Amino acid sequence: MQKNSKRKVLIHETLPGRDLKREDMSGRCLIDSTVQSIKLLDGRSRFIRARNTRFQNIAIDQTLCDRGYYQECNWGNLQIQDSFITENHFSGCRFEKSAGKLSTFGLSTFHDCRLRESSFSEISFSGTWWQACRFEQEDYFFVRFPSAVFIDTQFTKCRLQKAIFRAATFIRCTFEDCNLADAVFHKARFIETLWIKSDIHQAANLEEVRYD
Repeated sequence: MQKNSKRKVLIHETLPGRDLKREDMSGRCLIDSTVQSIKLLDGRSRFIRARNTRFQNIAIDQTLCDRGYYQECNWGNLQIQDSFITENHFSGCRFEKSAGKLSTFGLSTFHDCRLRESSFSEISFSGTWWQACRFEQEDYFFVRFPSAVFIDTQFTKCRLQKAIFRAATFIRCTFEDCNLADAVFHKARFIETLWIKSDIHQAANLEEVRYD
């Protein structure tokens, strides 16, 4: 790991487990690689470029991970705490069983991404853009999506308790079998959005909601 971590371009590499404290991993390019069992603590991982790379059992704590571009990458058991994962672009990515709290993905974009069985608390997705994405069996508590835009996106069997979608826009989206207890949709806009076994009236705030 020590040898590989210093190189900027990694192709068909496997990076094994290690704790990285106060290290700067910024500017790396990973292609067809595997990163596993790594903990980033109080560090930087900025401007990462990754394609067809698997991230397994990664822990991010008090770390800045902004302005990256991830294409067709898979995350398994991602753990996030007190970190900034902002202004990133994710395309064709998969997230399985992630967990996070007190962090932000603000101003990031997600295209054709799938999030499954995540558990998030007090995570911010402020100003994010979601297109052709799918949320499956996600468990959110006080997760915030203010001013986010969702296009052709599906929420299936999700628990969105006290999730905040203030001023969010939903275009051709679907909520199926979701728990929306005490969610906030204040000033949200719904365009051709379907509700299947999901009761929006479970929400705590539906003031100034628009249905087009």
